[in-house]
Amino acid sequence: MRKAEITPAIEKILESIGIEIPTITDLPKDPKSHKSAAIIGTAGHVDHGKSTLAEALTGKFPSTHSEEILRGITIFLGYTHLDIYLCCRGNEKPVALTSNANKKCPPGAGRHHVRCYSVLDQPGHEILLSTMLAGASIIDYGLIVIAANEPCPMPQTREHTAALEAMGIKKIIAVQNKIELVDEKRLLESYQEIVEFFDKETSLGVPVIIPASAALRINVDLILAAILEHFTPMKSDTSGPTIMYVARSFDANRPGTSLDKLIGGVIGGALKSGELKVGDEIEIRPGIVTEEGEVIPLISEVASIRNDAGEFLEAAQPHMLIGVATNLDPALAKSDRLVGNIAGRPADLPDIVDKIIVKDIHMFERIVGARVEMKNYPLRKNEEIVISVGTTTVPGIVDSAQDDTAEIALRHPIAMPKGERVALLREIEREYRLVGYGRLYY
Repeated sequence: MRKAEITPAIEKILESIGIEIPTITDLPKDPKSHKSAAIIGTAGHVDHGKSTLAEALTGKFPSTHSEEILRGITIFLGYTHLDIYLCCRGNEKPVALTSNANKKCPPGAGRHHVRCYSVLDQPGHEILLSTMLAGASIIDYGLIVIAANEPCPMPQTREHTAALEAMGIKKIIAVQNKIELVDEKRLLESYQEIVEFFDKETSLGVPVIIPASAALRINVDLILAAILEHFTPMKSDTSGPTIMYVARSFDANRPGTSLDKLIGGVIGGALKSGELKVGDEIEIRPGIVTEEGEVIPLISEVASIRNDAGEFLEAAQPHMLIGVATNLDPALAKSDRLVGNIAGRPADLPDIVDKIIVKDIHMFERIVGARVEMKNYPLRKNEEIVISVGTTTVPGIVDSAQDDTAEIALRHPIAMPKGERVALLREIEREYRLVGYGRLYY
């Protein structure tokens, strides 16, 4: 990773995040605890380098499942953790930025920890849009990766950007990746394409755009600088209801583990509000839905909590990725069976419903992510659609639609807080495409 001498730009960043030059050396070499300032989610077209960038930033390749490794694409949501450091010589000005991917500072420079982030790596393939939307519901900021060796925008560049807009993500950084594969002329053409895409096709405006090579670790320090400057720490409100969105669930026991050493099922995700502590009684809602349609909420105790850096926590707050061990039968959590649920103190959770009202609906003018240009149209009575709200994705039938409001009967019950954003998908060319979004009401 390039470690350039200190520049006025980095001094400006230090000023913007409230660190004065004389106080830098008061920062610890390593954090006492890895408390994330916010959750950053990757986004972008398949094979544009999202997972490679996550590894370049954090030192961990987030695609760990055997199927992902075999196929060479991200299929599941991946967790990793980012620590950002300043390198400083004595009490003088800092000379470089680095991260937990490479903690080494230039000769004679000391390391000073500045900030932690959780990083959620999301799949880019078009058939995995629902997984991407589930991830977008729990992130705070977006890191959109766009390959310089392909035209911009590619279909899922459009779709993922629209998904971030639909989920209310307003602050993003664009990484113009794979610059090592193109010449200077194409690099400038690609840069202009990215500018025009954000300016003309999105409501986000033109973000910071950083040319980089995740594979060769070129300009990774500039991405770290942009993250510090633009992805400011989120304020965690622990006074509200305790509600966790479940984005992963699994059985952490190895095959052949003896009964006395078995641990309960694990749920992963993030708190949307409140605080979760070890020993709390929680309900997972709606829970398990049987083949006969019976809804069975699950009650458990929080056995342990880990953050994405692997540390055990006594309590978790919003804006960090966490794994929560329960005392449930691990078979109930196996293979993401509990994804789409919410978890929290029973009195804090919303009702279980199978009919919803979506208000403030905004329908896109055209089908986002389709291979050919297609006009969109309003929701229609009796139309079969798919809704994505929080980390759950559910088919439904439009009972009525008028102006910016629709009533939808769901095929499976959900439990989600009122006011949550709802993404609307309809089947286009045998794939479900994002066509609009609104707000959840009952």
